[in-house]
Amino acid sequence: MTQRIDDDDEDVADGPLPSSIPAGPKDTRDDFFCLRFRVWYPSEDCAFRTRHRTSPGCLACDQGRFNLARHGRSLPRLPWPIASGD
Repeated sequence: MTQRIDDDDEDVADGPLPSSIPAGPKDTRDDFFCLRFRVWYPSEDCAFRTRHRTSPGCLACDQGRFNLARHGRSLPRLPWPIASGD
């Protein structure tokens, strides 16, 4: 197994990835397991975070790039930053 190399500005712990994916908790819409944060959630959320760069931990993520390629056409085109509606 090769070691993953990430950008230095990310707030993630270095170390080997676990060999198993936990069974839960998982909602009915959760179709994606994030290896970095070790949580289940919808892959559309991952694609949104990747497109709009909403989390430093999601920058330079191969899983995010894959999910964005998968869901990019269905995501809304929003101006960034998203206005609060004030």
